[in-house]
Amino acid sequence: MSKYEVSKSVEAVKLNKRTGAPLGQHPITLPFGAIIEHLEESGDFYLFSYMAERYRMRKDTVKGAIHAIPAASPAPASKPESEGAPQEPPKPALNFEKLHSAIAISRARIPGGWLVSTGNSVTFVPDPNHAWDGASL
Repeated sequence: MSKYEVSKSVEAVKLNKRTGAPLGQHPITLPFGAIIEHLEESGDFYLFSYMAERYRMRKDTVKGAIHAIPAASPAPASKPESEGAPQEPPKPALNFEKLHSAIAISRARIPGGWLVSTGNSVTFVPDPNHAWDGASL
C-alpha cells in the first residue's frame, strides 16, 4: 500500500463510503505533512484515504505538493563502505562493569556519576569526577 505526504495545506471533500459521492459537508483542510493512502486519479480530482475516510481534492490545487513516501525496507546485513561517503557515528552504549560484591551489582559511567544496577533495580549515584572506585566506605 503506497503512502503519500501532502507538502502544503489543501482542502478536501469527504466522500460517501458506499457510493463515493461527495457529501454535502464543508471541505476539511488537510494539514501540511498529512499522510494519505490509496491515491487514484479520477478526472479533475484525486481520490484518496485520510485517517480511514475517503476524500477527493482538485488536482490543480495540489499540483507538485504530493510526494510518495518510500516504503521501509529492512537494512542489509552488511553494507559495503564506499570511499568518501560519510560514515554513521557510533551509537552510544552503556558499558556495565561488575563490582566485587556478595550480590550481583554493576555500574556504568554516565555524565555526572554512575548508573548502578542490582538485578531489576537501577539507581543513579552522583559522582561528577568519577572518583568512586566501586568499594563501599
